[in-house]
Amino acid sequence: MSRHTVPALVAVLLALAVPPGASAHAVLLETRPANDAIAEESPTEVVLRFDEPVETALGSIRVFDASGERVDDETITQPRPQVVSVGIGDELERGTYTVTWRAISADSDPISGAFVFHVEEPGEQPAGIAAQVLEGTPLLVSIAYTTGRFLDFSLLLLCAGGIAALVYALRTADARLHRRLYGILAGAAAALAVVALVGLALQGAAAGGFGLGEAFRWDVVSSVAETRYGNASLVRGGLAAALVVVALALRARAGRGGTILLGFAALLAVGLVVTPSASGHASVAGPVAFAADVAHVLAAATWTGGLAFVVLALVFATEERWPLATRSVPRFSTMALVAVGVLLIAGAVNGYLQIGAWRGLWETQYGLLLLGKIALVLPLLALGAFNNRYAVPALRAGVATPSERRRFLRAAGAELAVMIAIVGVTAVLVNAPPAKTEIEMHAPAEQAFALGDLEGHVQVEPGETGRNQIHLAFMHGNIDDLKDVRISATLASKEIGPLRFEARPAGHTGFVVPNAQLSPAGDWQLRIEARRGEFDLLTATVSVPIR
Repeated sequence: MSRHTVPALVAVLLALAVPPGASAHAVLLETRPANDAIAEESPTEVVLRFDEPVETALGSIRVFDASGERVDDETITQPRPQVVSVGIGDELERGTYTVTWRAISADSDPISGAFVFHVEEPGEQPAGIAAQVLEGTPLLVSIAYTTGRFLDFSLLLLCAGGIAALVYALRTADARLHRRLYGILAGAAAALAVVALVGLALQGAAAGGFGLGEAFRWDVVSSVAETRYGNASLVRGGLAAALVVVALALRARAGRGGTILLGFAALLAVGLVVTPSASGHASVAGPVAFAADVAHVLAAATWTGGLAFVVLALVFATEERWPLATRSVPRFSTMALVAVGVLLIAGAVNGYLQIGAWRGLWETQYGLLLLGKIALVLPLLALGAFNNRYAVPALRAGVATPSERRRFLRAAGAELAVMIAIVGVTAVLVNAPPAKTEIEMHAPAEQAFALGDLEGHVQVEPGETGRNQIHLAFMHGNIDDLKDVRISATLASKEIGPLRFEARPAGHTGFVVPNAQLSPAGDWQLRIEARRGEFDLLTATVSVPIR
């Protein structure tokens, strides 16, 4: 095993750089009416279009007037998985209206936001009243929600990895020890079933912006149960409950066979590790992403949960501890090495899908959390290298001294502690938009162009529907004699435009349009015009995407 230590540790480092179940949050692409748009007449509905399917069992769209009164008809419809709408009750009067929305993203995380539109002209509060009507998730609910995810991940890894260890690494343990370990497995499975069901209420509270007192109402729980997350949680709870029964049956038959029951337990374990992927972004991101996500969770469970059960077995074995170690620890090392190989492949695929660019590691919340997770992995690698280099060969040969045995148990216990911390970071990490998504959300739209003999560069910031700044910068040539610089914007696919804007000088090298309203999303054509001297009209046309 020692000659494989270095590549195995490198594989673990790369693979653990991506958490199991990491996924992308849905991004709002377009609204009708558009953000800050002025409608000529009262709209009959408000429509939101996202970049991926969303669920609205507990999310909603609400429309408020300037006094905070709701003016929608409270009827939510979803004509397509990515589109959600709400009808307007009566004809809206002149003024500003605030739209608040909540939904459940494909990664099962609650998302929310707000925007305004105007009928005929802006009202008394043209910025809207979102601060008064859009309440954030209560702190206690956020803590409970994150804690629930941590327990869910931990118990799932423990159950699935424990079965793997009992089937392979610990199969030579005596009947007394098997009875104890099957009892622990049954207890962990029972706790997982409870956590999965409680998670329905916590998901409802987070999605709906409720307090914990409202989270356990039947209408909240039943609404979440109808979502993808709810379906996966119910399946996970059912599989965990079935595992309780099987584990207790195996406990009763310890020492008297039970191969069929063990096979059934292994199938239940595989079903459990599929459920996080089935409720997350991987379920809508294609078969490659789904397979990589499932493989990642399965390999992580085999390594972490398996190690936990091996350590528990050695602690409970008392006088049989070290004879058992000579048989079980080498078996677990082989099992873990296979898991590392799977982690490497799955982690590479997930990394490509989630990070996208190196700068995402230090420019996004996701990336910073990821760097923190890698920092936790480093001591884990050191402990694993120590065990593989010194402890495993000595235990396999049965020549480990008492001091070496104590060091092995301490190192294994420290590994488990670090693994628990990594799972804790993962529970927070899966709530953050992946670096790739966050970068795409905040990257301005940019394009190069030629204006006569001038080389120019246009940047539309933030490159999203609504208010934007258009910056023109010229790298070469003399712009002092450019006059009447104008920009017209057209969205041919929606038959919008041309919208005309006058550019103001900005420094010695460019111009700026400080307030260009570009809605809805799409590939906008910007026509840039400037006069040089008395007779020359210079023009250029560029295409910029508005998200």
